Amino acid sequence: MSDRDQRLTFVILWVFALMIYIYGDIGMIFSLFAHPDQMEKLRVGLTGGGNADLYFLAGAVLMEIAFLAMLLSWLARHAVARWMNIGAGILFTFVMGVLLLAPLARGQLPPLNYYSFCAVVEIVTTIAIAWRAWRWRDVAQAG
Repeated sequence: MSDRDQRLTFVILWVFALMIYIYGDIGMIFSLFAHPDQMEKLRVGLTGGGNADLYFLAGAVLMEIAFLAMLLSWLARHAVARWMNIGAGILFTFVMGVLLLAPLARGQLPPLNYYSFCAVVEIVTTIAIAWRAWRWRDVAQAG
């Protein structure tokens, strides 16, 4: 696979992951309309641990890392793009794994719903990104 094709593959994988993140979050918003009691649980969950603005700021920074990984996959030197994809892939796999498995800390199983499904798809995608980046070799140095 050419370097250009490999870079484009990373961009496509990050777009795919970001679309699943967006779809899962939009679905969660709509589920709040179907189950209004969940809104209060979400509000208490966000503000119970501190300032809700910090949670949203952390989420925004996290998503910017994914956008930056997409941009660097296409524009940066091979080594920078490779390590960005490895690091971001591992980070997002870890974050989504923690979010998916968080109910276990409360002695509950993760719910079998669309959000858990999206989380599993996101985890598989970011593992694929990190794995492909780990195996990605610089074509210019190899040949």
